[in-house]
Amino acid sequence: MKRKIFTILMVGFVVLGLTGCGNALKKDKFKIREAETKSVKFTDFDNGLIKLKVPEGWKVDVLGDYIHYIVKAYNPEKPIYQFYFNLKVEGFNKSEDSKSWYQRFYPDSPFAKTSVIATKDTEGYFKIFNDMGKLNNTAAFTFPELNDFTVTENLGNGVIGGDILRATFKDKDGTLGDGVFTAYVYDAGAYYVTENIMSGKKIDNYPLSVYDTIFITAPRDEFVNWEDVLNTVAGSLEFTDTFLNGFNQQQDAVMKNFQSIRNICNQISDGIMDSWNKRSASFDIMSQKQSDATLGYERVYDTETNEVYKAYNGFTDDYDGERYKSISDNMYTKGISGYIEKD
Repeated sequence: MKRKIFTILMVGFVVLGLTGCGNALKKDKFKIREAETKSVKFTDFDNGLIKLKVPEGWKVDVLGDYIHYIVKAYNPEKPIYQFYFNLKVEGFNKSEDSKSWYQRFYPDSPFAKTSVIATKDTEGYFKIFNDMGKLNNTAAFTFPELNDFTVTENLGNGVIGGDILRATFKDKDGTLGDGVFTAYVYDAGAYYVTENIMSGKKIDNYPLSVYDTIFITAPRDEFVNWEDVLNTVAGSLEFTDTFLNGFNQQQDAVMKNFQSIRNICNQISDGIMDSWNKRSASFDIMSQKQSDATLGYERVYDTETNEVYKAYNGFTDDYDGERYKSISDNMYTKGISGYIEKD
């Protein structure tokens, strides 16, 4: 009888042990889904004038003559993932007085329509960037929209001139975006005209030009993860000999000072990368925490690889292992390697 009871007890312990092990294993069951940026494959774009590396599936649109050339590379499914470059755009007014003067005396002049960059700086240009599309959109080329453009940090001076700005905006669909923007607003001098005979007020009517506009953007929650991919696109732009032959015939005095027009985007993107690496962490920490709270994520890192993952909310409560641990605040500035999901 005692032997039978002992056997029953042993079976009970085994069953309880297996049940306990089953629960522990269940807690550790999860799957890792790789981040989209980890599987990006680049393809070569070459139209005889420029060469560019873009993620597979992206579209490239171009517009303009040699010195005004514009390149827009983007994901046609989600155009907010984009790279934009413009060598030169000109004809901007320095003041509302200047524009009003043209509208009064030369209403058919382009200057009666072009925007005012009163601050004569990079931020001022991007504040009126949407007017580029209003005046120049065609069936073949549509300018991006930068609505509610708001600078979150000035990252420093651009390589060619102007500032490198971190800014948020809304695209044409209302999606909140984040990006890095640079452009060189150039004032070639002054040309004064009289407002009218009665006032005698002098107005500077000499137009402003903007050189080397570049920006890379993604949805606000994704830019930290996509910055490296986007900057790779920007840095890969190269002008061919055919383009350079035409450009050299059209270039102006400012452009002659550029060190190497062939790889000018590479020079600028190096400056962007350097400024990006020196940026303040506070904005990313705040915005990424807000994003995780809204979307239901918590972040952990792999202690063996130091890679960061977005995990489902509650993962750290479920997980009994030692490999994945909650991140520190400064790790919010790193892109993620993937997502941890329930199996």
